[in-house]
Amino acid sequence: LQSLQYRQANALPYFQCAISNEDEIIGFVCSTRCHEFEEESMTTHHPDGAFLAIHSVVVSHPYRRKGFASTMLKYYVKHIEEEQSSIQSIVLLAKAHLLSFYVNCGFTVNRPSPIVHGQELWYELERKLVRTLPLPTESWFCKTETFKKSYPEVKPHLDAHKDWVKHLRAKGHCITSGYRVDSQGKPGGGGLMFLSAKSYEGALDVVLQDPLVQNDCVDWELNGWIGQVGDIQMR
Repeated sequence: LQSLQYRQANALPYFQCAISNEDEIIGFVCSTRCHEFEEESMTTHHPDGAFLAIHSVVVSHPYRRKGFASTMLKYYVKHIEEEQSSIQSIVLLAKAHLLSFYVNCGFTVNRPSPIVHGQELWYELERKLVRTLPLPTESWFCKTETFKKSYPEVKPHLDAHKDWVKHLRAKGHCITSGYRVDSQGKPGGGGLMFLSAKSYEGALDVVLQDPLVQNDCVDWELNGWIGQVGDIQMR
């Protein structure tokens, strides 16, 4: 009870309840943020931590085995993805018999956990988050480009470019890449990449690592982007 009271008092944005039509609390998920997922993470909360450690996924007994837990957890994760752009990963511990439940909810089993609770073995699970918005200290930047070599020459580097973007996203960068098409949906208008960075120099450092740029496949230009009406968000 004391740990729940601490989490509710200190990490309220990450303490969410499921309510029935009769206004009854039928379950809850609670978490705290941490810089490293370790023993201390069980009892502390660091508001700027890059990891969100889930401590409890609880459903009232009459509502168990009816899909409420998975629905509640998936909704919780979706909310975190949309609202908390500075969180890189959601982590948790689970016993062996619950691994399939969490895997079905999008988590990956990393390893047996070095954190010990009782005699049973616990496993560490993680769900990496794709950042959808810049951090408060970042701005949007946009790289436009057109091919300067034939497609057969460019293709190997284009594949490397896609892998590079996927790698950056997995590491927590807010970045997306694609290409422009004409009215018939045919490519040829050139590439377009949005990314967030703290400065133009920071964005340029990222762009210069692009395999398409490093292998001189494109004519490109980098600009900052400032929204005047509305905004953009990754997915």
